[in-house]
Amino acid sequence: MNIGQNNLALAQFERALPKYPDAWRALCFGDSWFQYVPHPTDLNKQIAKMFKKTLFLKEGVAGRDSAMWKAALPRVQREIGTYRFHAILLSAGGNDIVGSELAEFVKEATQPQSPGSTPWGEIPPAVFDHIRLEAFGIALRYAIKDIGSVVQCRDLYSPGSRIYVHTYDYVWPTGIGFKLGPIKTAPWIKPHLDRVGLVDPAKQRIVTNWLIDQFARELRALVSQNANMTLVDSRGTLKTKQQWENEIHPTGAGFAAIARKHWKPALTGVIG
Repeated sequence: MNIGQNNLALAQFERALPKYPDAWRALCFGDSWFQYVPHPTDLNKQIAKMFKKTLFLKEGVAGRDSAMWKAALPRVQREIGTYRFHAILLSAGGNDIVGSELAEFVKEATQPQSPGSTPWGEIPPAVFDHIRLEAFGIALRYAIKDIGSVVQCRDLYSPGSRIYVHTYDYVWPTGIGFKLGPIKTAPWIKPHLDRVGLVDPAKQRIVTNWLIDQFARELRALVSQNANMTLVDSRGTLKTKQQWENEIHPTGAGFAAIARKHWKPALTGVIG
């Protein structure tokens, strides 16, 4: 049984269920890595192409941050309880870690530093000089708490659903923003780092890699503390800036590489 169009909005998903009663069901809830307008390249679309016997409910919204996540949660909770998905795929935290929120926790080297209560371990000098560790720790906890809210919904309404979370990949502070025809947006990363005196490209990558690594560390801890949950660790997949369309979104080929190398083996056997 191969389903033709299997990546569906809610109304389409509901109409498809009686037509394909034996199909696997998956929810894709998250940010622009699951809904990257307008290109047919994002992870949600790549994964749907790989698993043609699965009906995917697409709940991705470009630019979804913590506030938008919370606003959508009641609807997603109802969907989890109603459809008892075989797999729940989450893409969350990127906008809070290396998106526009970065402006809230960069600092100049001469400004004071406080590590807060997070056990950071060894901190690279560029990070110590230019990231407000206490503020970043708070942002990190909020990002993980948002993901945890979906885990709680799953535990209550569909404990058999397997949840997948992912680490994104190491971004490139190139100063390239989103572009669609005449529409252009400012870049997410480089202007904020430049503004606080961190202008060396190598040091900028040290900082952004470290931010992604801290997010991955917290995700790994969350997964270790919850049953029926998988971490898709895709760090280091895209090794050149040419594999990125802009600062935080891979090219179509980049998304495809991440989906093929990491998501496909993780999902095989859970959906078809």
